Amino acid sequence: MELVKRKRIEVVVDAPLCEWLSESAAGVGIGHHSLMPLSSGAGQGGAWRDEDMSGAVAKKLFIAIASADKASAFLQAIAPHLDAYGLLITLGDVEVVRGDRF
Repeated sequence: MELVKRKRIEVVVDAPLCEWLSESAAGVGIGHHSLMPLSSGAGQGGAWRDEDMSGAVAKKLFIAIASADKASAFLQAIAPHLDAYGLLITLGDVEVVRGDRF
């Protein structure tokens, strides 16, 4: 079994921005991703919790695997919005099976 090096992209994003983020990924050729709900956390703006009554905006974790070129293009595409949207982005090296899919 051959392992292929790829990039794992993770973005903590406000739930209303998930469609925009997915479209941005698709726009650079990243067609597969996952979105996971997040229940609570803390950041520069303080602590938050996903509770209907608190008025806090729900957050999601966007996860995608891509080639280095596609990951770089994705980061360049969303870079102008980092501060305005308060995005937290991590990028790491991973090895995947069936690398042709990513």
